[in-house]
Amino acid sequence: MEINHLGINEHVFEKALRRKFSVENVKILENTCCCISDVGTNFLSDLYEASIRYAIISNNGETKYEGSVSAIIKTEPSNEISRDIVRKQDLFAIELKFLRDVLPRIRETVDCQLGPSLWYGSTNPHVLVMENLKERGFIMKDRQKGLSFEHCCLAIERIAKLHAGSVAVNEKNPEIMEHFKNGGIVSTKCPVTFSKLMEVSLVRIGNQIKQWSDERCVRAADKIIKLSETILPRCMDVYKYDFDEFCVLNHGDSWINNMMFVENEKGQPIDFLLVDYQMAVYTSPAIDLLYFLNICPEYDIKYDKDDYFLKIYLDTLEETMKSISCKRKPPTMQQLKAAIHKRRVYAILSGIILYLRMMANKEDTEGFQKVEELTYETIMDVFKNPDAVKLTHKMIPIMDERGYFD
Repeated sequence: MEINHLGINEHVFEKALRRKFSVENVKILENTCCCISDVGTNFLSDLYEASIRYAIISNNGETKYEGSVSAIIKTEPSNEISRDIVRKQDLFAIELKFLRDVLPRIRETVDCQLGPSLWYGSTNPHVLVMENLKERGFIMKDRQKGLSFEHCCLAIERIAKLHAGSVAVNEKNPEIMEHFKNGGIVSTKCPVTFSKLMEVSLVRIGNQIKQWSDERCVRAADKIIKLSETILPRCMDVYKYDFDEFCVLNHGDSWINNMMFVENEKGQPIDFLLVDYQMAVYTSPAIDLLYFLNICPEYDIKYDKDDYFLKIYLDTLEETMKSISCKRKPPTMQQLKAAIHKRRVYAILSGIILYLRMMANKEDTEGFQKVEELTYETIMDVFKNPDAVKLTHKMIPIMDERGYFD
Protein backbone atom coordinates (compact mmCIF):
# COMPACT_ATOMS: atom_id res chain seq x y z
CA MET A 1 0.00 0.00 0.00
CA GLU A 2 1.21 3.51 -0.79
CA ILE A 3 0.00 6.69 0.89
CA ASN A 4 -0.64 9.69 -1.29
CA HIS A 5 2.42 11.13 -3.04
CA LEU A 6 5.06 9.83 -0.60
CA GLY A 7 5.27 6.14 -1.39
CA ILE A 8 4.95 5.00 2.24
CA ASN A 9 4.73 1.22 2.23
CA GLU A 10 4.84 -1.77 4.55
CA HIS A 11 8.59 -1.38 5.09
CA VAL A 12 7.90 1.88 6.94
CA PHE A 13 5.38 0.08 9.14
CA GLU A 14 7.87 -2.71 9.81
CA LYS A 15 10.45 -0.18 11.00
CA ALA A 16 7.82 1.55 13.16
CA LEU A 17 6.70 -1.66 14.85
CA ARG A 18 10.26 -2.88 15.39
CA ARG A 19 10.88 0.27 17.39
CA LYS A 20 7.54 0.11 19.20
CA PHE A 21 7.99 -3.50 20.31
CA SER A 22 11.82 -3.47 20.52
CA VAL A 23 12.11 -6.57 18.34
CA GLU A 24 14.21 -7.43 15.29
CA ASN A 25 11.71 -9.18 13.05
CA VAL A 26 8.20 -7.96 12.27
CA LYS A 27 6.08 -8.96 9.30
CA ILE A 28 3.16 -6.84 8.14
CA LEU A 29 0.24 -9.13 7.36
CA GLU A 30 -2.31 -6.50 6.38
CA ASN A 31 -2.74 -2.75 6.59
CA THR A 32 -5.41 -0.24 5.70
CA CYS A 33 -5.26 3.55 5.82
CA CYS A 34 -7.82 6.30 5.68
CA CYS A 35 -7.33 10.05 5.55
CA ILE A 36 -8.49 11.85 8.70
CA SER A 37 -7.30 15.37 7.86
CA ASP A 38 -9.92 17.84 8.99
CA VAL A 39 -10.93 20.34 6.33
CA GLY A 40 -10.25 23.83 7.62
CA THR A 41 -7.86 22.90 10.42
CA ASN A 42 -5.10 20.69 8.95
CA PHE A 43 -3.41 23.16 6.62
CA LEU A 44 0.22 22.12 7.14
CA SER A 45 0.04 18.32 7.13
CA ASP A 46 -1.97 15.34 5.94
CA LEU A 47 -3.08 12.86 8.59
CA TYR A 48 -3.98 9.21 8.17
CA GLU A 49 -5.20 6.52 10.51
CA ALA A 50 -3.65 3.13 9.85
CA SER A 51 -4.89 -0.26 11.02
CA ILE A 52 -1.99 -2.72 10.93
CA ARG A 53 -2.11 -6.48 11.42
CA TYR A 54 1.34 -7.88 12.10
CA ALA A 55 3.33 -10.91 13.19
CA ILE A 56 6.42 -10.94 15.39
CA ILE A 57 8.88 -13.46 13.97
CA SER A 58 11.48 -15.41 15.95
CA ASN A 59 15.11 -15.77 14.84
CA ASN A 60 14.38 -19.19 13.34
CA GLY A 61 11.55 -17.76 11.24
CA GLU A 62 8.61 -18.97 13.30
CA THR A 63 5.67 -16.74 14.20
CA LYS A 64 5.82 -15.93 17.90
CA TYR A 65 2.79 -13.67 18.05
CA GLU A 66 0.16 -12.07 15.84
CA GLY A 67 -1.65 -8.88 16.70
CA SER A 68 -3.07 -5.63 15.42
CA VAL A 69 -2.39 -2.01 16.21
CA SER A 70 -3.65 1.42 15.18
CA ALA A 71 -1.29 4.25 14.25
CA ILE A 72 -1.42 7.86 13.14
CA ILE A 73 0.63 8.76 10.08
CA LYS A 74 1.59 12.35 9.43
CA THR A 75 2.94 13.45 6.06
CA GLU A 76 3.62 16.64 4.21
CA PRO A 77 0.43 18.24 2.87
CA SER A 78 -0.56 17.17 -0.62
CA ASN A 79 -1.58 20.76 -1.39
CA GLU A 80 1.33 22.36 -3.23
CA ILE A 81 1.10 25.79 -1.56
CA SER A 82 0.89 24.32 1.94
CA ARG A 83 3.72 21.89 1.17
CA ASP A 84 5.90 24.78 0.03
CA ILE A 85 5.24 26.57 3.34
CA VAL A 86 6.19 23.45 5.31
CA ARG A 87 9.44 23.04 3.40
CA LYS A 88 10.48 26.69 3.54
CA GLN A 89 9.97 26.79 7.31
CA ASP A 90 11.48 23.32 7.79
CA LEU A 91 8.44 22.39 9.88
CA PHE A 92 8.70 18.65 9.39
CA ALA A 93 12.29 18.50 10.61
CA ILE A 94 11.38 20.65 13.62
CA GLU A 95 8.60 18.32 14.71
CA LEU A 96 10.70 15.21 14.12
CA LYS A 97 13.51 16.69 16.21
CA PHE A 98 11.09 17.52 19.01
CA LEU A 99 9.35 14.14 19.09
CA ARG A 100 12.53 12.10 18.69
CA ASP A 101 15.17 14.03 20.64
CA VAL A 102 13.40 16.37 23.07
CA LEU A 103 10.08 14.94 24.22
CA PRO A 104 11.53 11.61 25.46
CA ARG A 105 14.10 13.53 27.52
CA ILE A 106 11.42 15.76 29.00
CA ARG A 107 9.22 12.76 29.78
CA GLU A 108 12.06 11.04 31.61
CA THR A 109 12.95 14.24 33.47
CA VAL A 110 9.49 15.26 34.71
CA ASP A 111 8.08 11.70 34.84
CA CYS A 112 5.06 12.65 32.77
CA GLN A 113 4.11 11.91 29.17
CA LEU A 114 3.30 15.17 27.40
CA GLY A 115 2.95 14.10 23.77
CA PRO A 116 2.42 11.06 21.54
CA SER A 117 5.00 8.29 21.31
CA LEU A 118 6.93 8.40 18.05
CA TRP A 119 7.36 4.98 16.45
CA TYR A 120 9.11 6.08 13.29
CA GLY A 121 10.25 9.34 11.74
CA SER A 122 11.97 10.21 8.50
CA THR A 123 12.72 13.27 6.40
CA ASN A 124 13.05 11.17 3.23
CA PRO A 125 10.22 10.55 2.77
CA HIS A 126 8.71 13.08 5.17
CA VAL A 127 6.68 10.87 7.46
CA LEU A 128 5.92 10.42 11.15
CA VAL A 129 4.31 7.26 12.51
CA MET A 130 2.90 7.74 16.00
CA GLU A 131 0.64 6.00 18.46
CA ASN A 132 -3.07 6.56 17.93
CA LEU A 133 -4.04 8.34 21.14
CA LYS A 134 -7.70 7.47 20.64
CA GLU A 135 -6.78 3.89 21.50
CA ARG A 136 -6.05 5.11 25.04
CA GLY A 137 -9.26 7.11 25.28
CA PHE A 138 -7.92 10.54 24.34
CA ILE A 139 -10.37 12.91 22.69
CA MET A 140 -10.26 16.38 21.18
CA LYS A 141 -12.59 19.09 22.44
CA ASP A 142 -14.78 21.37 20.33
CA ARG A 143 -12.64 24.20 18.91
CA GLN A 144 -15.69 26.45 18.52
CA LYS A 145 -16.78 26.15 22.15
CA GLY A 146 -13.39 26.30 23.87
CA LEU A 147 -12.20 24.58 27.03
CA SER A 148 -13.95 24.50 30.39
CA PHE A 149 -12.30 25.84 33.53
CA GLU A 150 -11.23 22.33 34.61
CA HIS A 151 -9.80 21.52 31.19
CA CYS A 152 -7.89 24.81 31.14
CA CYS A 153 -6.40 24.14 34.57
CA LEU A 154 -5.08 20.72 33.55
CA ALA A 155 -3.78 22.03 30.23
CA ILE A 156 -1.89 24.94 31.80
CA GLU A 157 -0.36 22.62 34.40
CA ARG A 158 0.97 20.30 31.71
CA ILE A 159 2.26 23.20 29.61
CA ALA A 160 4.17 24.33 32.70
CA LYS A 161 5.65 20.83 33.07
CA LEU A 162 6.66 20.86 29.41
CA HIS A 163 8.37 24.21 29.89
CA ALA A 164 10.09 23.12 33.10
CA GLY A 165 11.35 19.95 31.46
CA SER A 166 12.74 21.96 28.56
CA VAL A 167 14.73 24.11 31.00
CA ALA A 168 16.36 20.97 32.40
CA VAL A 169 17.08 19.62 28.91
CA ASN A 170 18.62 22.94 27.92
CA GLU A 171 20.87 22.93 30.97
CA LYS A 172 22.15 19.44 30.14
CA ASN A 173 22.15 19.64 26.34
CA PRO A 174 22.06 23.31 25.26
CA GLU A 175 22.97 22.43 21.68
CA ILE A 176 19.53 20.85 21.20
CA MET A 177 17.77 24.20 21.60
CA GLU A 178 19.69 25.68 18.67
CA HIS A 179 17.34 23.80 16.34
CA PHE A 180 14.33 25.70 17.73
CA LYS A 181 15.56 29.30 17.84
CA ASN A 182 14.18 30.28 14.44
CA GLY A 183 10.79 28.59 14.70
CA GLY A 184 7.32 29.81 15.53
CA ILE A 185 4.21 30.66 13.56
CA VAL A 186 5.56 34.01 12.35
CA SER A 187 9.22 33.18 11.87
CA THR A 188 11.72 34.90 9.60
CA LYS A 189 10.70 32.33 6.97
CA CYS A 190 7.03 33.27 7.22
CA PRO A 191 5.42 32.92 3.76
CA VAL A 192 3.95 35.93 1.98
CA THR A 193 0.57 34.20 1.95
CA PHE A 194 0.36 34.20 5.74
CA SER A 195 1.77 37.69 6.25
CA LYS A 196 -0.74 39.13 3.80
CA LEU A 197 -3.50 37.15 5.49
CA MET A 198 -2.66 38.84 8.79
CA GLU A 199 -2.76 42.29 7.25
CA VAL A 200 -5.98 41.95 5.28
CA SER A 201 -7.72 40.19 8.19
CA LEU A 202 -7.11 43.13 10.51
CA VAL A 203 -8.32 45.63 7.91
CA ARG A 204 -11.43 43.59 7.17
CA ILE A 205 -12.28 43.02 10.85
CA GLY A 206 -11.60 46.66 11.74
CA ASN A 207 -13.89 47.91 8.97
CA GLN A 208 -16.62 45.49 10.02
CA ILE A 209 -16.66 46.36 13.72
CA LYS A 210 -16.55 50.06 12.83
CA GLN A 211 -20.16 49.63 11.71
CA TRP A 212 -21.31 48.06 14.98
CA SER A 213 -23.44 49.85 17.57
CA ASP A 214 -21.03 48.88 20.37
CA GLU A 215 -19.05 52.08 20.95
CA ARG A 216 -16.29 50.18 22.74
CA CYS A 217 -15.58 48.18 19.59
CA VAL A 218 -16.00 51.19 17.32
CA ARG A 219 -13.36 53.12 19.30
CA ALA A 220 -10.85 50.31 18.75
CA ALA A 221 -11.60 49.80 15.04
CA ASP A 222 -9.13 52.37 13.65
CA LYS A 223 -6.40 51.10 15.99
CA ILE A 224 -6.91 47.58 14.64
CA ILE A 225 -6.78 48.80 11.04
CA LYS A 226 -3.62 50.79 11.80
CA LEU A 227 -1.99 47.68 13.28
CA SER A 228 -2.21 45.97 9.89
CA GLU A 229 0.71 48.15 8.75
CA THR A 230 3.12 46.74 11.35
CA ILE A 231 1.64 43.38 12.37
CA LEU A 232 4.25 41.23 10.59
CA PRO A 233 7.48 42.79 11.97
CA ARG A 234 5.94 43.16 15.42
CA CYS A 235 4.91 39.50 15.51
CA MET A 236 8.36 38.45 14.34
CA ASP A 237 9.88 40.49 17.17
CA VAL A 238 7.95 38.61 19.87
CA TYR A 239 10.34 35.66 19.54
CA LYS A 240 13.34 37.81 20.41
CA TYR A 241 14.48 37.75 24.01
CA ASP A 242 16.96 39.54 26.23
CA PHE A 243 20.14 37.74 27.26
CA ASP A 244 18.98 37.26 30.85
CA GLU A 245 15.29 36.66 30.06
CA PHE A 246 13.69 33.40 31.20
CA CYS A 247 13.17 31.14 28.17
CA VAL A 248 11.70 27.72 27.50
CA LEU A 249 10.96 25.49 24.56
CA ASN A 250 7.41 26.51 23.63
CA HIS A 251 4.98 24.19 21.91
CA GLY A 252 4.29 27.17 19.67
CA ASP A 253 0.75 26.28 18.60
CA SER A 254 -1.01 25.55 21.89
CA TRP A 255 -4.64 25.72 20.83
CA ILE A 256 -7.62 23.41 21.25
CA ASN A 257 -7.08 21.17 18.21
CA ASN A 258 -3.55 20.39 19.38
CA MET A 259 -4.74 19.24 22.81
CA MET A 260 -6.15 15.84 23.69
CA PHE A 261 -7.83 14.84 26.93
CA VAL A 262 -8.95 11.72 28.74
CA GLU A 263 -12.13 12.32 30.71
CA ASN A 264 -13.87 10.39 33.46
CA GLU A 265 -17.53 9.39 33.38
CA LYS A 266 -18.48 12.89 34.58
CA GLY A 267 -16.66 14.56 31.69
CA GLN A 268 -13.89 15.83 33.95
CA PRO A 269 -10.36 15.82 32.48
CA ILE A 270 -7.94 13.33 34.04
CA ASP A 271 -5.14 13.25 31.48
CA PHE A 272 -3.78 15.57 28.81
CA LEU A 273 -1.32 15.49 25.91
CA LEU A 274 -0.17 18.02 23.33
CA VAL A 275 0.16 17.05 19.68
CA ASP A 276 1.60 18.77 16.59
CA TYR A 277 4.98 20.26 17.49
CA GLN A 278 5.71 21.85 14.09
CA MET A 279 5.83 25.37 15.52
CA ALA A 280 8.07 24.63 18.52
CA VAL A 281 10.26 27.61 19.35
CA TYR A 282 12.78 28.48 22.06
CA THR A 283 11.91 31.84 23.58
CA SER A 284 9.85 33.39 26.39
CA PRO A 285 6.98 31.24 27.74
CA ALA A 286 4.78 34.26 26.98
CA ILE A 287 4.33 32.76 23.49
CA ASP A 288 2.48 29.65 24.67
CA LEU A 289 0.67 31.57 27.40
CA LEU A 290 -0.65 34.35 25.16
CA TYR A 291 -1.72 31.83 22.54
CA PHE A 292 -3.46 29.67 25.13
CA LEU A 293 -5.21 32.49 27.01
CA ASN A 294 -6.51 34.18 23.86
CA ILE A 295 -7.79 31.02 22.18
CA CYS A 296 -8.55 28.15 24.54
CA PRO A 297 -10.85 29.20 27.43
CA GLU A 298 -14.57 29.02 26.72
CA TYR A 299 -16.53 32.27 26.48
CA ASP A 300 -17.78 32.41 30.07
CA ILE A 301 -14.26 32.39 31.54
CA LYS A 302 -12.25 33.94 28.72
CA TYR A 303 -10.04 36.77 30.04
CA ASP A 304 -11.77 36.62 33.45
CA LYS A 305 -9.46 33.88 34.77
CA ASP A 306 -6.15 34.93 33.20
CA ASP A 307 -4.47 35.75 36.52
CA TYR A 308 -5.67 32.48 38.03
CA PHE A 309 -4.28 30.46 35.12
CA LEU A 310 -0.97 32.33 35.28
CA LYS A 311 -0.71 31.50 38.99
CA ILE A 312 -1.32 27.81 38.26
CA TYR A 313 1.33 28.01 35.57
CA LEU A 314 3.94 29.64 37.81
CA ASP A 315 3.21 27.40 40.80
CA THR A 316 3.56 24.27 38.66
CA LEU A 317 6.62 25.62 36.87
CA GLU A 318 8.37 26.48 40.13
CA GLU A 319 7.48 23.19 41.82
CA THR A 320 8.57 21.12 38.82
CA MET A 321 11.82 23.00 38.26
CA LYS A 322 12.67 22.58 41.93
CA SER A 323 11.87 18.85 41.91
CA ILE A 324 14.11 18.21 38.88
CA SER A 325 16.93 20.38 40.26
CA CYS A 326 17.03 23.09 37.61
CA LYS A 327 19.77 25.65 38.16
CA ARG A 328 17.79 28.46 36.57
CA LYS A 329 15.17 30.17 38.72
CA PRO A 330 11.62 30.58 37.38
CA PRO A 331 10.32 34.10 36.75
CA THR A 332 8.27 36.00 39.29
CA MET A 333 4.68 36.91 38.46
CA GLN A 334 5.81 40.47 37.81
CA GLN A 335 8.51 39.30 35.39
CA LEU A 336 6.11 36.94 33.63
CA LYS A 337 3.48 39.64 33.16
CA ALA A 338 6.15 42.02 31.88
CA ALA A 339 7.21 39.41 29.30
CA ILE A 340 3.58 38.96 28.26
CA HIS A 341 2.93 42.70 27.95
CA LYS A 342 6.12 43.12 25.94
CA ARG A 343 4.71 40.59 23.44
CA ARG A 344 1.08 41.72 23.65
CA VAL A 345 0.73 41.93 19.86
CA TYR A 346 0.71 38.12 19.95
CA ALA A 347 -2.70 38.32 21.63
CA ILE A 348 -3.99 40.07 18.53
CA LEU A 349 -2.51 37.43 16.24
CA SER A 350 -3.94 34.55 18.27
CA GLY A 351 -7.24 36.01 19.47
CA ILE A 352 -8.37 38.23 16.59
CA ILE A 353 -6.61 37.04 13.43
CA LEU A 354 -6.49 33.30 14.09
CA TYR A 355 -9.17 32.29 16.56
CA LEU A 356 -12.02 34.13 14.83
CA ARG A 357 -11.12 32.11 11.73
CA MET A 358 -10.80 28.93 13.81
CA MET A 359 -14.36 29.42 15.08
CA ALA A 360 -15.81 29.20 11.58
CA ASN A 361 -17.79 26.18 10.45
CA LYS A 362 -15.82 23.76 8.27
CA GLU A 363 -17.67 24.73 5.11
CA ASP A 364 -16.79 28.39 5.68
CA THR A 365 -13.05 27.98 6.21
CA GLU A 366 -10.46 29.37 3.83
CA GLY A 367 -7.07 27.75 3.25
CA PHE A 368 -3.77 29.21 2.07
CA GLN A 369 -4.47 28.16 -1.52
CA LYS A 370 -7.69 30.16 -1.61
CA VAL A 371 -5.95 33.23 -0.18
CA GLU A 372 -3.24 33.00 -2.83
CA GLU A 373 -5.80 32.52 -5.59
CA LEU A 374 -7.43 35.75 -4.42
CA THR A 375 -4.07 37.54 -4.77
CA TYR A 376 -3.51 37.61 -1.01
CA GLU A 377 -7.03 38.76 -0.21
CA THR A 378 -9.55 37.09 2.09
CA ILE A 379 -13.26 36.83 1.50
CA MET A 380 -13.94 34.83 4.64
CA ASP A 381 -16.55 36.42 6.90
CA VAL A 382 -15.34 35.55 10.40
CA PHE A 383 -18.55 36.99 11.85
CA LYS A 384 -20.83 34.55 10.05
CA ASN A 385 -20.76 32.50 13.25
CA PRO A 386 -22.85 34.39 15.88
CA ASP A 387 -20.54 33.07 18.62
CA ALA A 388 -17.63 34.90 16.96
CA VAL A 389 -19.61 38.14 17.13
CA LYS A 390 -20.42 37.51 20.79
CA LEU A 391 -16.78 36.79 21.62
CA THR A 392 -15.55 39.87 19.76
CA HIS A 393 -17.88 42.12 21.76
CA LYS A 394 -16.15 40.81 24.89
CA MET A 395 -12.62 40.53 23.53
CA ILE A 396 -12.05 43.89 21.82
CA PRO A 397 -12.82 46.17 24.82
CA ILE A 398 -10.65 44.04 27.12
CA MET A 399 -7.73 44.08 24.70
CA ASP A 400 -8.12 47.83 24.26
CA GLU A 401 -8.19 48.38 28.02
CA ARG A 402 -5.03 46.29 28.42
CA GLY A 403 -3.22 48.37 25.81
CA TYR A 404 -2.87 45.56 23.28
CA PHE A 405 -3.68 47.87 20.36
CA ASP A 406 -1.10 50.50 21.33
